[in-house]
Amino acid sequence: MLISEKLYLLMADNQQKPEAVMTAAGYGMNAAVLSDLMIAGRVALSDDTVPRIKLIGAGPCPDPVLASSLEKLEKKGSLTLDAAVKIPGLCNVRRVTDSLAKQGIVEYGSRTMLGLGKERVNILNEQIERQMRADFSAQIHGKRPSGISDTTVLAILQALGIAQKVLADEISPMSSGQAQTRIAELAQDSPAADSAQRAVAEMNAIITSAQVIPPATGSK
Repeated sequence: MLISEKLYLLMADNQQKPEAVMTAAGYGMNAAVLSDLMIAGRVALSDDTVPRIKLIGAGPCPDPVLASSLEKLEKKGSLTLDAAVKIPGLCNVRRVTDSLAKQGIVEYGSRTMLGLGKERVNILNEQIERQMRADFSAQIHGKRPSGISDTTVLAILQALGIAQKVLADEISPMSSGQAQTRIAELAQDSPAADSAQRAVAEMNAIITSAQVIPPATGSK
């Protein structure tokens, strides 16, 4: 499963959120799809003091989720990681939900706003999310090693400032401060088997230690 798909499933709900929170969630999805593109070998981070996104590889991208984001990056040219994360709609969430629907994990329901708005996305296979959460709990509490994919999800949730809310049961009984320290440790120490995973691990370390992703602070 893509990192962007995992993050979507954890953040998805049917509740309305303040615009500031929605915007920050979009930044998180952008960071997730950048990680997916790194693992797919289509983008990398430069060695500059302020890392830049480099396009690598050639030819069509077979995954629709990644293809949509890669096309937008190609049109933008060289960007810092910070700027890439803030491209509006870099991660096409509809592509993500389409992919999850094809896997039988979600389904589209009725439209919001008296039938004029977006289709609701309903979870079909809740066992997938339960297993994901069990894995995150085991990793946070040191009961199993953390893979690069899950570490990235944790790093993004922490950067957004919503890890404690989204993973409340999985983090318990840790305090907020303990959870932040633990997730930062996982981001710093995540094992990376190849150059693509090393790039993702570097990005994780950056986003947990700098304001690359603006936190989701809602407005009243």
